[in-house]
Amino acid sequence: MSDKDNENVTANKKEDNINFKLIWNSLSKNYNMIEGAQLSNSFVILLSLMNSNEPFLTTNQISGIISKQSQGEIYKNLGTIKDALDKRLVREGFVSSKIIENKTQYSITPKGRKLLKGWIGFLSAIRENK
Repeated sequence: MSDKDNENVTANKKEDNINFKLIWNSLSKNYNMIEGAQLSNSFVILLSLMNSNEPFLTTNQISGIISKQSQGEIYKNLGTIKDALDKRLVREGFVSSKIIENKTQYSITPKGRKLLKGWIGFLSAIRENK
């Protein structure tokens, strides 16, 4: 990873100012509310990409982040992740992809960050109104 990529990741994290641990804990406890919806796959993938210290991740790395951050409560197989990425998130511009050493790697785009922030805001509003 280049120094510029590292700077961009760090700057984006500071700018986003999101408590990822709180989000992952809440998501793990309430996953049944969105499970089965295509939204759930997209949400956890975007959250993993935004929460990563690396600018580009493979599907294997994304799956590992989902499992680790949800403390094993949420598991997504590689086919499900790849399908959500290639057939929705990349096609719609929420994620970019590039091939590095014969592996497709993915990164969240500004459009994807905006979508994820909107979902987080929506979920936060629901929680506050309970």
